[in-house]
Amino acid sequence: MVLTMRDPPLAAEQENRGATFREAGGWRVALDYGDPFAEQRAVRQSVGVIDWSARGKVRVTGEDRLSFLDGLLTNDLKTLTEGHGLYAATLDHRARVHGDMVVYHAGDHYLLETDPETHDRIVGYLSKLLVSDDVVLTDVTWDYALFGVFGPGSEPLVSRIAGRTPPVAPHDHLVTDFDGTPVRIARSPYFGGEGYELWIPSGTGVTNLWRSLVDGGAAPFGALAAEALRIEAGRPRFGVDMDEHTLALEARLEPAISMTKGCYVGQEIVSRAVYQGRMNRMLVGLELDATEPPAAGTSIVANGTSVGAITSAAASAWRGKVLALGYVGRQSAEPGTEVAVGPFPARIAALPFYRA
Repeated sequence: MVLTMRDPPLAAEQENRGATFREAGGWRVALDYGDPFAEQRAVRQSVGVIDWSARGKVRVTGEDRLSFLDGLLTNDLKTLTEGHGLYAATLDHRARVHGDMVVYHAGDHYLLETDPETHDRIVGYLSKLLVSDDVVLTDVTWDYALFGVFGPGSEPLVSRIAGRTPPVAPHDHLVTDFDGTPVRIARSPYFGGEGYELWIPSGTGVTNLWRSLVDGGAAPFGALAAEALRIEAGRPRFGVDMDEHTLALEARLEPAISMTKGCYVGQEIVSRAVYQGRMNRMLVGLELDATEPPAAGTSIVANGTSVGAITSAAASAWRGKVLALGYVGRQSAEPGTEVAVGPFPARIAALPFYRA
């Protein structure tokens, strides 16, 4: 069977601006608009907008929705009230990472947001665990376009478009009117610094919202720039920097984990690791004296011995260097430790690289 890729809602608009495309989770997404370095600089210095419509979106309804999700996710949903959200993960019984997501409390339902590549995996996992719970999982990925607006100029731009001050705390959200269409605006820390996500129902308002953002000064940016910005923010991505063999604390997923909530899948192992206070290996940042990013899997060497491997890397316009994420043994994880990645000298760096 031949699978066809789904076009983003604004494919024609993006093509007119010079976008090239690649596949992500069954979607054709913009890779870049001709100059990924300029796109990175726009986000760090001013404001950029990315079409994130391919990100997975799930509506969770039913009387048991809280107890069902809270028993599976690492963060504490019981603390959430309408208009708030949090970052969470799903683990297996050995506390190895199954997936990660953002959860929004939207009143009589929750909204889950995932990476495109992990959406089917997470929905399948949650669906498999539904037995007698009064819970309905509805895939609403196609029902909404989603734009990410990031950079120091994002708050005034989003304020003008929304006609009100957007949320301040990470993952807080509100619904406002845009040309007669309800738009959910959520604060997003994804790349570090200022940032927002705008959810808008699929339809005629999508193009108007995109044009309003671009006409308001937001530079479109694509997946290549986004990857560099993600690495600068020290944010691991499932399937790239963590997978089902990665322990949650190895991947530095503490922001996704409540240390005070009750039982969830993998909780006992996480608690034991926190009590012991150490991991055998850790996700770290690396600064490389290199001209090109190394491939995933490239060995990290200290004193002639391999101590780990690169998981992702990109050339950072903001730092003017190649930056990478990777795992090393705890004896090599101290910032400032001199290592080599392939033929290139490198240094372990504190995460995140970017601090607004």
